[in-house]
Amino acid sequence: MTHLRKARSGSALLLLLASALSAQDDASAAPRFDPQLFPDGIAERIRAEGIDRSQAMRLLRDLTGKVGHRLTGSDNFTRACAFAMTEFQQMGLPTVALEKWGEWNLAWNRGEWKGRITVPEQIDLYVATAAWTAGTDGPQSGVIVACPGDDDVIDGKAVGGKWVYYSKRPARELRDKVEAVGILGWLYRAGDPDARFPTRVRVFGNSHTAMLPIEDVPTVPEIAIRADQADRIAALLEEKTGVIGEFDIDNRFRDGGIPLYNVVAEIPGSALPDEVVIVCGHLDSWHQAQGCTDNGTGATATMEAARILMAAGAKPKRTIRFCLWGGEEEGLLGSAEYVKRHRAEMDKISAVFNHDTGTNWAQSLSAPAGMCEQLEPVFAPVLALLSPPDPYWEEDVFRLRQSNGLRGGGGSDHASFIAVGVPGLNWGLRGRSNYFQHTWHTQWDTIAVAVPEYQRHTATVIAFAALGTANLPAQLDRTGVERGGGRRGQSIDIAEALFGAEMDGMTFTKLTPDGRAAKMGVLKGDVLTKLEGEDLERLRDIFRVMRDTEGDILTFTLKRGDQFVEVKLPRDEVRR
Repeated sequence: MTHLRKARSGSALLLLLASALSAQDDASAAPRFDPQLFPDGIAERIRAEGIDRSQAMRLLRDLTGKVGHRLTGSDNFTRACAFAMTEFQQMGLPTVALEKWGEWNLAWNRGEWKGRITVPEQIDLYVATAAWTAGTDGPQSGVIVACPGDDDVIDGKAVGGKWVYYSKRPARELRDKVEAVGILGWLYRAGDPDARFPTRVRVFGNSHTAMLPIEDVPTVPEIAIRADQADRIAALLEEKTGVIGEFDIDNRFRDGGIPLYNVVAEIPGSALPDEVVIVCGHLDSWHQAQGCTDNGTGATATMEAARILMAAGAKPKRTIRFCLWGGEEEGLLGSAEYVKRHRAEMDKISAVFNHDTGTNWAQSLSAPAGMCEQLEPVFAPVLALLSPPDPYWEEDVFRLRQSNGLRGGGGSDHASFIAVGVPGLNWGLRGRSNYFQHTWHTQWDTIAVAVPEYQRHTATVIAFAALGTANLPAQLDRTGVERGGGRRGQSIDIAEALFGAEMDGMTFTKLTPDGRAAKMGVLKGDVLTKLEGEDLERLRDIFRVMRDTEGDILTFTLKRGDQFVEVKLPRDEVRR
């Protein structure tokens, strides 16, 4: 582990500088940094712009407030791209562009979501829906009934014209039967509450729906209700009490296609313009809240770093490119397509600094030994000029952590670059914000949770990293970059561990003799198509269906040549 010394307190730093003063040379009072990396007082100007004249929170407030949630394939995401492009231009960056990486057949937008129980009690409900699902076409009021069982008679009298409630998602066959008689929609207990956050709601969505013809999109609303309120509805239904609910879900599809962009801006290099340092974060978000910490904080810190460097008069030796990605939440789509389209340029990218995972402050970076050695002088100004943004912090203001290598894994956009051998670096964040449990993909991901002093600090650290790395004598050492790992993603790693097999997408390519897949009767070349009757379009769908269905046995459908076969797995095996 490479330790960088702790930043001194203001008074201690003043004493140190005073002892170093020379009567003949007042300039010796200033901290001295490698003049190749930070010439002519640029480090002090970066600190002043980033800390004293910060625009980090203004950018974040504008993005979350004026634009709001930014689901890929929504009009809000298109507006976010225009917002970012305009901001970069006003900062004075000479090159700013929208770089198209794809187009979906349908746009999907959400408006207000409202729900309430009117009989036998008055309950205002917190409701949400997954993206790319149907709306109600105005307020719809009706009786709520419990979802019938597999052996129940399903007819218009039982469920027709009613809201149908479930706590665990029924199998596709049963759902089709219920929907066939004409229901108002599905109501269900929202997932992901726990003991600490019992009212937490998380909703996602299947972006493949955006590629359907407009006539094939879902038409039956599916509405998540906060767990505690859903439990009250379930209790009323159990008591055979008549329950009436009213719901108004403004979800809308629009035909005609929607282009999808990355926003790319750059400060051109003065000596090696074809060599590049990338600073990035993803601009898209999920749609339930404002997308503040995932990833408005990372996107606007990237923008603020660009503003700091322009205002400070930075003249980097290599080009610094600022990239705001689309489609991260649906599988690193924008960054992966960027890498694909710019494949011939990857050897010229020295480093990728990616910011995701919230509002806490950038306190560390993990890299192999060779990179750490190069990066030590890059972060010298952080140690000398910045204090920890938390006054209680007693450890290093910044630390380079030596790792055995850089491996991808699908967590965020730096993985797209690691996959092709480019050093992709993701900040180690510290602070009082509870990202993964509290704000990540929840209804609480709003501007209220952002920490202003953290945002100022992190954007300034990013600016130092970008300029210092761009001015290094050589590109970052690539020893230890585990090429290829980033394209797999977390879902395939988990699926392979579960099945005891190697997979290429949904296809089993190699079976461990004593693995679960072999014991289930899976053969090499089999393709996963369904679980519990639900279509599987990608591996992550497996875990959604497992979560939303009941029963001790899971039934998978495989395509084997021209035939379909079923294999079974005890649910306890999944838990183990």
